[in-house]
Amino acid sequence: MLLCFLLGLVCLSTISATGSDEEADAYFPASEWSDTFDWKLLKAFSTPNSRNVLISPIGLKVVLALLYEGSGGLTEKEFQNVLQFPIEKSKMREQFKNISKALQPSERSQYILNLGTRIFLDSRVTPQQNFAAKALDGYRTDIEPTNYSQPIEASQTINSWIDKLTNGKVSRLVAPGDLEDAIMIIANAIYFKGTWRHQFPKNNTALGGFYVSPNEILTVPYMTTTDAFYYFESNELDAKILRLPYKGQNYALFVVLPNSKAGLSDLMKKVNLHVLKKQLYMLDKVPVEVRLPKFKFNFQARYMKILQDFGLTQMFQNTASFPGIARGNIPHLLRMLVVSDIIQKTGIELDEEGSVVYAATHVQVGNKFAEVDYVFNATHPFMFFLEEQTSGTILFVGKVENPLETVGVPLPPRFGSNQGKRAKGRGRSACRCGSEMGFAKNHLTVELLLIFLAGLESTLSASPNLQPANPERDAVIRRFNYFDLELLKEFSESPGNVFISPASIKTTLALILEGAKGQSAREIGNALRIDDIEQKEIREILSRLLFDLKDSTGNTVLESASSIFVSNKYNVVPEFEKKVITYYNGLIKHLDFSNPNLAAKIINSWVSNATHGLIDQIVGNQHLSPDTALLLTNALYFKGKWKTEFNPNGTKEKCFFSPTRNCVSTPLMQVTSTFNYNFNIDLNAHAIELPYQDDKYAMLILFPTNGNNVRTLARDMQHAQLHMVIDALKPTDLILEIPKFEIDYETDLVSFCDP
Repeated sequence: MLLCFLLGLVCLSTISATGSDEEADAYFPASEWSDTFDWKLLKAFSTPNSRNVLISPIGLKVVLALLYEGSGGLTEKEFQNVLQFPIEKSKMREQFKNISKALQPSERSQYILNLGTRIFLDSRVTPQQNFAAKALDGYRTDIEPTNYSQPIEASQTINSWIDKLTNGKVSRLVAPGDLEDAIMIIANAIYFKGTWRHQFPKNNTALGGFYVSPNEILTVPYMTTTDAFYYFESNELDAKILRLPYKGQNYALFVVLPNSKAGLSDLMKKVNLHVLKKQLYMLDKVPVEVRLPKFKFNFQARYMKILQDFGLTQMFQNTASFPGIARGNIPHLLRMLVVSDIIQKTGIELDEEGSVVYAATHVQVGNKFAEVDYVFNATHPFMFFLEEQTSGTILFVGKVENPLETVGVPLPPRFGSNQGKRAKGRGRSACRCGSEMGFAKNHLTVELLLIFLAGLESTLSASPNLQPANPERDAVIRRFNYFDLELLKEFSESPGNVFISPASIKTTLALILEGAKGQSAREIGNALRIDDIEQKEIREILSRLLFDLKDSTGNTVLESASSIFVSNKYNVVPEFEKKVITYYNGLIKHLDFSNPNLAAKIINSWVSNATHGLIDQIVGNQHLSPDTALLLTNALYFKGKWKTEFNPNGTKEKCFFSPTRNCVSTPLMQVTSTFNYNFNIDLNAHAIELPYQDDKYAMLILFPTNGNNVRTLARDMQHAQLHMVIDALKPTDLILEIPKFEIDYETDLVSFCDP
């Protein structure tokens, strides 16, 4: 999704330019706000070939006003008819003189605005003295003699001017080849850098997905802040409008964000002076959580063709008339004096400049419902999913049979042994669900670490010899997701609580598959339904999975990390190492396994860092030996806040009916609100979706009707389409009651992975 950034570069008449920054940030659109030319110009540049655009309408209008000052005949009439320039040129000159003073006041320590226009006139031509005086006094524009017969030196002169004006950000405006047959080039540049009035804390900046199209995502750094901003959701534009003020009381950035990912083209069709001005009158100052990508780019605009399309053709033709600009001894000078082009170079940097630490205040809202239609009372075992909703990626899946049980099923003794050279797999995960944990309220925190120990003697290979994949991408995706529910089914028969991460396990198996061949590659490929990991569709699916596991906003943190610890006795095949880094953003580190204590310490340090200190040990020296060749780890960490929070005062001790212990006194959380809910007849279970605050993630809880029948439900899920379960959910008023629970789960994955 492309954002439409509208940079307002006209001072607001209702705000004093010299006022203290501590004054109230009051905003009201200026009575003479903008004109139709500004938005006509923006639409002209809003083509599929111009993805990032930054133009300065005021800069171009200064250039055109300068040309109008020296025009005559049909050229002069064209300016008056097309651009509605006044017949009395002195009125326009006074207007632009006032604008120029307002844009560049003598005191502007809180921001940088460099706005400049220069006329590079052939050195054989002498500017009219009256025109030169008007250009300098009314438009702050110099005329510089330029020897176009020496295009290299001429381009250096122009580029040196632009480099200085833009503080070194734009070092090249023209090339020598651009100056062939040039008589006059008018160059305009604008450079703006300001400090936010409401700052973006740098520690909130995190990577996230930016939709350049509905099907193409880029990873970009996002800034986040929460404060009071002027904001409006426009039905007429089908977009959100946000005003971000800069310090100094003069400038603000207006961001117009279409509601749909592909909505920018429609938005550009709707935007015009009258519609947008009407929407700006609707802006209201409200608390807004702002998440905006950092960006920096330069843009070069050539205006000749666009202005010709607008109807300004005379000045670009041999019939152009500019008698007021220049004189000289060149034969037929007045016929030669035409505009070769108008070039504008702009640059913008948007970051967290001037950020500070801030505090947020939580306001709790009371129950808005007098009566509700349904009660979702989870007083016996249930299962749940944590899903990334835009892609359908299942981050975590599990079941709860006893909310008070926090210790997972112990591993069988054979795990810790070093018998044989067989690769061993171990998984550990933890989940806490409640309305209160530590000093943070109303959130779910889950941490997962999956680790594989291997005593492989063979050298790693990155050339699996597999069969071609199914070309139908949708079928590939569906088959790839079969693994998730198969995994749940295998572990559903385990006694007690279960908490596993299919996403993490699939990431780990895919990493192993990158270096596998022969029977090993075939077995892993069969489990994941991957016929050829090099196939384009498979790469897209894995890339999307890994992308979805890297996302953070102000209230949600999702982090995935992979690391391969290799014995210093072995070398990693370069092709495999490249794939680990390129496709998985993984780390490869050599270790000396002859010192198990030190190796375990290094590995556990990585684990602790990846899980924010919540899992501080995954291996001990008893798990390692001098013969260990490779250890592959993957960690997945998620922390989010409920969109609809549970009031801690509503948590009460009640019965939870465990299949083995009958009534277990358990703290049950309760909230009354609207949730997506449905009773699924095929599964004979209630389904409810608990969204997190950013609306991208949600936990899906499936609650069987037959008491302790959660294991049957897990088996039945093999025959259900998860997306159909989710699609059937509808907004429903509910009294929701679920237990607080904490799960620390550890399991041996070898038996599951056995063919």
